[in-house]
Amino acid sequence: MAKIGDNVPLLIDKAVDFMASSQAFKEYLNKMPERDDVPSEVPAENAQMYLQRLNYYRRLYQPVQEKE
Repeated sequence: MAKIGDNVPLLIDKAVDFMASSQAFKEYLNKMPERDDVPSEVPAENAQMYLQRLNYYRRLYQPVQEKE
């Protein structure tokens, strides 16, 4: 049986990933300017992960080019 709190690091990773995805998607929709600073809510030990995931989602959220 798992102890209470064993899943906290996983939950933090998922929250940081979601924050990066949300930022990139808002940028894609032109609702927010592109920024490369890490939000204060992200723990310092997860800052690098946030920036990596933000770059990943920025590459993912690109306009689709129509074929002629």
